[in-house]
Amino acid sequence: MRQLQTVLLLMLSISILSGCTDKEKFIVYGSPQTEAELERVLKEEDYVEKTTVLQHDDKMLVAVQIKPWDKWKKAKLEKKLQKKFDKLYPNKEVFVSADYKIYYEANKAKKDKLEGEKISDKIKELKKLAKEEA
Repeated sequence: MRQLQTVLLLMLSISILSGCTDKEKFIVYGSPQTEAELERVLKEEDYVEKTTVLQHDDKMLVAVQIKPWDKWKKAKLEKKLQKKFDKLYPNKEVFVSADYKIYYEANKAKKDKLEGEKISDKIKELKKLAKEEA
């Protein structure tokens, strides 16, 4: 009886924890017209853990967190995503970054509820920050 209780408690814990993992994995902030397409493209890539996308008019910043086992090839995966988005959105100025600082700042912009030109300015600022760190 004691073993059955332990097993049931373990199964319950695992199911609760697995249900919590999908929370806020994919965030699009700005114009929502392309949200479904962006989500589909990013979910195809199994190395992407979490994503925040800031977009305004013809500018888009895609900040991703790479899964721990794939971190050593971060630059290669960034380039792969960059090519994919450049092909998908030829009319937009897309910038992809797997840097945690860029991801953090993009989430911060979402929490600050920036709108309009402020989003565009934040995208420019984050691109500049990413190039300085590289």
